Amino acid sequence: MLRQQLSSFARQPWLRKAAMSTPGVRDLAWRFVAGESLDAGVAAARALAARGIGVTLHHVGTHVRRDAAARAGADAAIAALRRLHAERLEPNVSVKLTQLGLDLDLELCRVLLRRVLDAARELQGFVRLDMEESAYTSRILALYDEARRVHGDAVGIVLQSYLRRNQADLETLVAAGARIRLVKGGYWEPAEAVYRKKAEIDAAFERDLEVLLRRGHRPAVATHDPGAIQRARRVAAEAGIPQGSFELQMLYGVREELQDELVRDGHAVRSYVPYGDQWYEYVLGCARRMPGGAVRRLVERFRPAA
Repeated sequence: MLRQQLSSFARQPWLRKAAMSTPGVRDLAWRFVAGESLDAGVAAARALAARGIGVTLHHVGTHVRRDAAARAGADAAIAALRRLHAERLEPNVSVKLTQLGLDLDLELCRVLLRRVLDAARELQGFVRLDMEESAYTSRILALYDEARRVHGDAVGIVLQSYLRRNQADLETLVAAGARIRLVKGGYWEPAEAVYRKKAEIDAAFERDLEVLLRRGHRPAVATHDPGAIQRARRVAAEAGIPQGSFELQMLYGVREELQDELVRDGHAVRSYVPYGDQWYEYVLGCARRMPGGAVRRLVERFRPAA
């Protein structure tokens, strides 16, 4: 129920004003968001690189409703790629296609994605397409397939194990040589689309990570679950996969000590670093990964009067 409440709250028109004016909310947000500007995102990337941790920058924002906002989303991704390259950091970003106009016009989204990918190719960078709600899965995968045919390894995709369809999607994409980041999944979805029980989600994720690690191309396993991380390490060791040939990925500000421990153990670790003035939506959307008490305080502060 809490996740459903937060998903609903995150897009309410009154939320931005409440988030921006509530004492202490920014302090909480900056644990999970680098800041509002690209400068802040790059500074976080530089600090993580000094710890041996890779970065994918994400300019937060989804479900834009105007062409100008979609074009601004593409511009932000390109600016991040260019800035990272100029700073001698790996040009690596994650984008959501609803931020590039997927809700508005498929062709507009296609054109803007091509612009971002052309910039990445020019800079020898990489763009990961984030997966979104299940209503978008087929369209995102179709656009990814088109992009991969042109841009190859410069573009990757995210798959969510809690989707009931994911096993088939994973098999198809592994066979195609796609670069996949595997996550458990984090949207509030109808029961017919996803597994709801934790045991089912965990089992699906473990099944999928085994397929991805044993047969995938430059795989990435994204989880904060220590048990799932250990499982991934065991599978890789059993399959004789070198530690540096797959990535363990986590969100910025979450389990930082574990990230450092994995780096010390020789693993490739990457942090997903969000930045931008839509940070309040991102923080609420990541509620599952935040301390429970902090989430409850946010809900109570933002809940409208009856």
